[in-house]
Amino acid sequence: MNRNYFLYLAILLSSFGCQDDADKVISTDLPAEANQMFEISTAWSESLYFSLLTFEEYTSMDSTFILPGCPIVSIETEGRKVTLEFLASTECAQSNEGKRTGKINLTYPLTLDSTRTWTQSYENYTFKGTSIDGERNYKQSKNGIVTETFDMMTQKTSKELTSILSGSLMHQKNAKLSSSIGLISTGMMTGRNAAGREFSIEIPEDRLMLTNCFKQNELNPVSGVEIWTIDRGSSNQVTHRLTYELVDSCQVAANVLLPDGRKLLLNP
Repeated sequence: MNRNYFLYLAILLSSFGCQDDADKVISTDLPAEANQMFEISTAWSESLYFSLLTFEEYTSMDSTFILPGCPIVSIETEGRKVTLEFLASTECAQSNEGKRTGKINLTYPLTLDSTRTWTQSYENYTFKGTSIDGERNYKQSKNGIVTETFDMMTQKTSKELTSILSGSLMHQKNAKLSSSIGLISTGMMTGRNAAGREFSIEIPEDRLMLTNCFKQNELNPVSGVEIWTIDRGSSNQVTHRLTYELVDSCQVAANVLLPDGRKLLLNP
């Protein structure tokens, strides 16, 4: 056989490979992918309020202060630990009925100084049927900025779809989050979704969450943008752009612009 035949065969096989990659991109259910990314983002975001409250705020809460999901609060003063236990049987009169089960454990530093570190971990914890497991680390600088880092945190949906998430973010808040306006977040998260694809979640500008909304278990940011980038292989990527828009009081529309130009409301 001559060399031209082998050259033709190589080109033909290569074209089939490219077509396969293109078919994978075309056949991907973009709305389903966007909803999965929204679940991942929500799994990280919904417990953020608990972790940014100080130990002093927890110890000073009276019986009239209601946390999102109405957990039982246990405080270990000597070890400076707080446990939030969410029972499935708990009746909680809040506008958002998103159910939690399991525990959130918070461990604070034993000494008080201008820079402090603390951790948040989960124990059989679920929110709306989605579980999250891992440890989140926080460090507050002298200017009050809180840096959050975590590695290989696991998120699993009620359909047993598992994603892995790592991140580095920054949060701005007043000294007492429980009585302040809210918190602003920026940063980046990376991971692997249930389909085995690498992804990133970028928060390029101020993502604002309001304290009053947390008290009603309303957990979506009232403003901000998230850019979700998902690898498709062969150096291909697609991008979803999520925008949070305040509709009324704590009611928020989470609108995503899909890679093909379609727009989708993720929280109807």
